[in-house]
Amino acid sequence: MSKQKPQRKKGFFRTERHISEMLGIEKKSPPTPETTQKLESEQRTLEDKIKDLEGKMTEFLPCPIALCPHNYKFKAVKRPADPVIRPAKFTAKAAKNNNKTANDFVFPKKTIKNAPTQKKDEVVTNNSYAALNTAQADAEDVSPPQYKIKPIFMKVIDSYNLILQELNRSHPTATNTFTKGYIKIEAQTADDHRDITNYLTSKNLQYYVIEPPSNRPLKLVIKGLPADIDPEDIKNDLISKGIKIEKIAQLKKFTTKTPLPIFMIEVTRDENVNDIYQIRSCLYMQIKLDPFKRGNRIAIFTTVTISIIQAKLYAHVADIGENHRLV
Repeated sequence: MSKQKPQRKKGFFRTERHISEMLGIEKKSPPTPETTQKLESEQRTLEDKIKDLEGKMTEFLPCPIALCPHNYKFKAVKRPADPVIRPAKFTAKAAKNNNKTANDFVFPKKTIKNAPTQKKDEVVTNNSYAALNTAQADAEDVSPPQYKIKPIFMKVIDSYNLILQELNRSHPTATNTFTKGYIKIEAQTADDHRDITNYLTSKNLQYYVIEPPSNRPLKLVIKGLPADIDPEDIKNDLISKGIKIEKIAQLKKFTTKTPLPIFMIEVTRDENVNDIYQIRSCLYMQIKLDPFKRGNRIAIFTTVTISIIQAKLYAHVADIGENHRLV
């Protein structure tokens, strides 16, 4: 702010000088009263502003009078108080009594706050073995699983269209679908399924029926036995222990066809199918049971009695009145 005032003062001086020059020109030339009066009033205004700025600039200069009461602030010095002389005390201090009575008890200013007790939420757990402990009376409330009708796969022949027309007239609710060289026939009821199979049998047509997984035998592999054991000995030993064995086969290595110490068994799926898991030994040797994994290229079957696909394919020959199972 102090730097701006001298600059304003210089600006006023330049403006005043300019106005004085203009007045001189007006006086030399033919005078114009209006212009002359206007310039003179501006000159007087500038002179007043210059004097006002000069008066304000003196405030920034120090006071020429030493210790001026208007500009100098004196610090008030306090006089120290005289000491108070008191007579000496000759009475001895009473001994402190540490035995506090009930009247002398004082509550402390700060007390321990009781922390609020948080309610712990109970974790709800489910008993995964509750189904094993259900009463037999509850079994009546459980509806048995609905039986699923098995599809029929008929091999495509030249006159398949006539066969489908006849099936459509006798069983209009059945659906037919072509898939990989076979016609998939799906019956709506078990009676329709039986009638269709009887009709195909009477026409000496090739067809097969895929059993559902619930009706297929349980496949397991036995490990822990030597590779040179006859599979029939293993089958007979398991049958003697009450296990219903349908088929047994020894697995071979895929590349070298070397027999492996692994045997695949098929157990009849009935109410006692889980008894196989209680077997711990076979032919007086400890064994290990593992589920059979389909699609493993390391092992193949060695006996022709094992079916590659779980299906029943019946070929009905005209000159032979018997059904032959093809695998």
